[in-house]
Amino acid sequence: MTIDDLEIRSYRAGDEEQILSTFNLVFREVCGPGYVDRTMAAWRWQYRDNPEGHRIYLAVAKDGTIAAQYAGVPLRVDATHGEEIFVHCVDSMTHPDWRQGLKRKGLFVLTCEPFWADSKQRGDALFYGFPVDAAFRIGQRYLKYTQMCVVDYLIRDLGSKAVAQPDGIEVSCTKQAPQDLDALYQVVRAEKKCLVRRDRRYIDWRYVQNPARMDYELWSARRGGQLAGFMILKPDSGLAPDSCTIADWLVPEADVDTQQALVARAVQRQREKGRLRLMTVVPDWSYERRRFEGLGFQPTPSANWLQRRLVHNINHPPIDAEFLASNWWFMLGDSDLA
Repeated sequence: MTIDDLEIRSYRAGDEEQILSTFNLVFREVCGPGYVDRTMAAWRWQYRDNPEGHRIYLAVAKDGTIAAQYAGVPLRVDATHGEEIFVHCVDSMTHPDWRQGLKRKGLFVLTCEPFWADSKQRGDALFYGFPVDAAFRIGQRYLKYTQMCVVDYLIRDLGSKAVAQPDGIEVSCTKQAPQDLDALYQVVRAEKKCLVRRDRRYIDWRYVQNPARMDYELWSARRGGQLAGFMILKPDSGLAPDSCTIADWLVPEADVDTQQALVARAVQRQREKGRLRLMTVVPDWSYERRRFEGLGFQPTPSANWLQRRLVHNINHPPIDAEFLASNWWFMLGDSDLA
């Protein structure tokens, strides 16, 4: 087999059947016996139904087999200078039959290069991802991957002191994103210089329409009937062993009672599920980092289990590495890791 046997091109309607076939073949091998095949419903949610569209490039063999894929999920971002599109690069893969005998760059890079060229032409501001070590090394060499940070965890152990529920805050679990979520987002947005737009449309797509929605709990905190805070909780899983995860969070920085009320409910759910750890991720420099630590969370290296790093490739100013390192407010919900 040679590279001449492949067509490298953008996604076409109908490719998803072969994409899933190769995807599940590759990740069964990588993940082992516990792997559960991705479904067509999950693929359609992530790519076809994303309000911001999709970015997919493929290396396609003459018989239709997908030999490689480089794909991305566009997300709308609010920054101090205006709105941007960041592309979360996910689901990169190479079919086992196409991992040998190719040119020095490798099929991974050859498939990525037109993906990036197309995405830059569209005006996408940033590519980012959380690559495994092998992909990071290739990306550094050929694709100008830049490491922004090692993503460590904040972890609260099951035996930690209980968190009191403040008076005057009602916390409830809902099946849908609150109707008044957009107003809360505008308050939080005014405090941040760069973050994924967590409006109701996004939250609905990311967590409610998601075929994995049974993994997520949507918690609203209200004061006098007014939405004061919002949290996405994954009570049954996390990147740290035997953990549950605060995956997303919208609470104004000054509202310490609402912050405490939502953490208290997360701790309650942790205890009900018997999970050893309650974990979350926020930037080191953020207010939320200090607040979570004040509520009993301890900084814990991800390298204790599997080191995670956030890398990016910047396409145009005024986004630059210094701005991102100090101002990009992110959580695990901005990734495919939660």
